[in-house]
Amino acid sequence: MRGLFITFIVFFVAAFTPLIAQEGMEGLRHGKLENGMTYYVKHSKAEPGRVSFYLVQNVGSILEEDHENGLAHFLEHMAFNGTTHFPEGVMPYLRGKGIFTFNARTGVNQTVYNIEDVPTVNRGLVDTCMFIVKDWCSEILLKDKDIDDERGVIIEEWRSHYNVGRRLQEGSAPVVYNHTKYARRNVIGSVELLKSFPYDVLREFYHKWYRPDLQCVIVVGDVDEVEYEKQVRELFGQIPARENPRERYEVEVPDRADMDYMLILDEENPSKMISYHQRVHRVTDLDEVGRKSYSFKARIFNAIWGQRLSRIVNANREKFLSASAEFGTFVRNYNGFSIDVVPYKNQDAEAFEQVWSVWEEICRFGFTDSEVERVQESIFQELQKMESAVEKESNPYYVNVFQANFLSGTPFHDQKEELDLLKEALLEITTEDMNAWVRSWASDTSRVVVVSGNDKDYKYLTKEQVLDIMAKVGEKDLTPEVVEHEIPAGFDLGLQAGTIKKVKKLDRFKAEEWTLSNGARVFYKYVEEGHGFFSMACSSHGGRSVVATEDLPTLTAMQALTMKSGLYKYDLNTLKELVQGKQVRLNMMIGDYTEGFGGSTKVDNAELLFQLFYLMFEQPRFEKQAFDKYVERARYMYENRRQTPQDLVQDSIRKLTVREDERNRDLGGAYFDKMNFERLEPLYRERFSNAKEFVFCIVGDIGRDEAVRLTSEYIGALPSRKGKVEKYIIRNYDVDVDTLAREFKVQMPGDKGMVNIALENDAKFSDKEQLALNIWGQMLRNRFFSIVREQEGATYGVNVDVNSMTFPYRKATLMIGFDTQRDKVESMKEIIFSELEKSKNEFFVESELTPILISIKRGQAQADENIGVDYWMSVLNNYAEYGTDITDHKIFNKTIESITVEDIRNVARKFLKNVKLRDWVIKSEEVNPLSDWEN
Repeated sequence: MRGLFITFIVFFVAAFTPLIAQEGMEGLRHGKLENGMTYYVKHSKAEPGRVSFYLVQNVGSILEEDHENGLAHFLEHMAFNGTTHFPEGVMPYLRGKGIFTFNARTGVNQTVYNIEDVPTVNRGLVDTCMFIVKDWCSEILLKDKDIDDERGVIIEEWRSHYNVGRRLQEGSAPVVYNHTKYARRNVIGSVELLKSFPYDVLREFYHKWYRPDLQCVIVVGDVDEVEYEKQVRELFGQIPARENPRERYEVEVPDRADMDYMLILDEENPSKMISYHQRVHRVTDLDEVGRKSYSFKARIFNAIWGQRLSRIVNANREKFLSASAEFGTFVRNYNGFSIDVVPYKNQDAEAFEQVWSVWEEICRFGFTDSEVERVQESIFQELQKMESAVEKESNPYYVNVFQANFLSGTPFHDQKEELDLLKEALLEITTEDMNAWVRSWASDTSRVVVVSGNDKDYKYLTKEQVLDIMAKVGEKDLTPEVVEHEIPAGFDLGLQAGTIKKVKKLDRFKAEEWTLSNGARVFYKYVEEGHGFFSMACSSHGGRSVVATEDLPTLTAMQALTMKSGLYKYDLNTLKELVQGKQVRLNMMIGDYTEGFGGSTKVDNAELLFQLFYLMFEQPRFEKQAFDKYVERARYMYENRRQTPQDLVQDSIRKLTVREDERNRDLGGAYFDKMNFERLEPLYRERFSNAKEFVFCIVGDIGRDEAVRLTSEYIGALPSRKGKVEKYIIRNYDVDVDTLAREFKVQMPGDKGMVNIALENDAKFSDKEQLALNIWGQMLRNRFFSIVREQEGATYGVNVDVNSMTFPYRKATLMIGFDTQRDKVESMKEIIFSELEKSKNEFFVESELTPILISIKRGQAQADENIGVDYWMSVLNNYAEYGTDITDHKIFNKTIESITVEDIRNVARKFLKNVKLRDWVIKSEEVNPLSDWEN
């Protein structure tokens, strides 16, 4: 839900022209200081006792000159390294105070800094965080030594992101951005410039562009807005206005009449793709409802495109491995439309023609009433669901609308008013509006086709061939898309209902456990926070572990094909039409040790979800045509997979670490030969045929009487059989070797060394020790960050993860990974192992432990504030499966209060005493250029 709403807001930011902000948002103090700085101070109840700070700057990499390429991003890093009031760095201070939610991100057109979840009870800390933001505005020190230290860090960030995706993106940029400045600004810059730019060039960029008229301060949280506004005005008003500032210019991307084309090849590219792009100038003369309507039209357009492509796939008619189409943002002042097609081998023309024909049908005939109305209804229901959580989701909403207002002049409202306007704009859209909207921008100008691949000898589509296909489709005698057909209202199943034989009150959860006449157990809890929605889940023991070895390939196909042929007497297209707009989600899962279903919907559609659950058990459909198509596709993807050097190394590591037997050995292409259509349905029914083996959970805003009725009618109607309840079989394929260490040298671009260290221990760790292990991992992460990144400048970051599991067998694991230069691998590993050894024999200092404890406690408090359907589903699942009560925080709270640095040292000693080591290093060979492209 949060993602949906932010998507709307971000689209508004990028899609429309500046307008004057509307006043009147309750609890908002908003204005512009005499020096030109904009501010927004907003009281919010979303996160009681906390406040967040943001600095938004209308400055990004697009403002760099060639000799400054990458410096906007470099400057963002420097903001954390030293400021007037924090000369030793902002990060150490914040972490020392238990504040870990802070960051910054540089884009092409803007840069945003944030410090979040600051406790308002600590007013001194709040004031200091505001000073940090003020320092970022005008008092970053930019000392020579700090700049030199950060060069290595950012070069390592460049190295960590230097992959095939970035090479393809940068290689195609000249045609995608029509050879403008956008094509030359990749945000991070180049290694050569990062190594050598003069100090004063960075300082000049800072003083040129970091100035009040391009800056905006946002304060959102549980604050007195009048008091905080006064502080903002006093503090940030001290920054002097800039005299004769440089113009904050915009970069235009000129139209072109002819279609541009590029073929770009990279040996590590995993697939061949044909990508079509069309730039669209942003509309500038829309009122507020018109702007929202424009955004919804894009949303509807994308949804219908997806549905039309899905109908082709569901009917097994597709000539492509994958295809997608989207209208969305491009760069500031521009939108864009794109089509991506991944063809089967040597079927490039056929695949592109099939997808382009869909586009031609839309351009020629438009959409149908039912297509538009059903997507509208689905979006409308999402807006209604968002209304129920307005207050809870308010902080990201405020931050995004204020940022949009500052950068683009987009008006804003209180959330409820905004939702009303969104509904109004959505419901006013007609099919004629949609079709006119498409015609308003679909044209033959500003078009680009990028063909990408990996094999220089392959016959890729040429520019002339692409144009010929477009012309051929344009001359086709096409017919309009037909989707107007009678959709069944539901399922008339005529079932013999079961009964609830036993009710057990679970007072600790305010829930109930029902035992049905067929032996199934059902856990029910009413959760008001479902706000009209509820979730269902069921599971049983067994999973992959009990499937016969010869059936494992068929099991893979079965998982992929479940519901792909529909359910009951309805094919997949009909089934999708039946649930269209009803917000029904349903999925099947088969894991190593369990299998089950999960689903959710509005309470209004509860009967439909229960019916689908019943049919998933009793009326699956598997069709030979869909099976054959799946095997063909899976085999093709396997045989034509492009394994990167890293993939090949991972295969080698797997052979070293995993014990192989008949159940897990690599069968190669023979794996697909062993997929047996005749075994699909019998295998499915073996997994889903005995109701008494399953535990069901029903959680959400569904009343008890309705839950009882539907449970009896549908879950109670499921058959069960006599005999023992199936159990899983624990299978452990880990090799029993204490130390495994290998160095792999591979052909890949860039001077890169990749280090992955895993330490494993199968000892028994108490609850307190497991918590101490987690804290130890966080302490190690902080130390490695301080030494390997900050002191040595040898990596962008060191990943440290601690995992402790007791099922299906006991194992605690410490994972450490980082990228660096080849010649620094050994020295950095020495630091890692040295710090591990120290943690056995030396106490961590209290100042390292305290902020981590503060962060854990704060995270627990936030979790307690966000209890809802998902939380209670997890609670009941844990209780049903293991008999554990994860709602009991008394033990946890007592444990966290008693943790000491000695506990951390003791658990480190215990863990490292009998540990298994897995030490993998990958080093690139001499750099060989792998990319090639041509217009």
